Amino acid sequence: MRGRGLLIGVDMVADRRTKEPLDKKITRALFHEALERGLITMSYSNVIRVNPPLVITEEEALRGVEILDQAFTAISQRYGLA
Repeated sequence: MRGRGLLIGVDMVADRRTKEPLDKKITRALFHEALERGLITMSYSNVIRVNPPLVITEEEALRGVEILDQAFTAISQRYGLA
């Protein structure tokens, strides 16, 4: 993860040891999974960007994290990721 303030980038990798980027079709699927659940992210490559508004409430932020967690779980099960 990297970022400044509320602009966060999460590098998606297939292998944490080698840092091999995750296949773009999987990150695209993650984007769509989050979007279907109500969370807009940006995914141009193997990096998922989250850029909430500066006026986000704590409740909204926690809901966003919950949606992202659900999307990660769904995608990891669909593609057999650990």
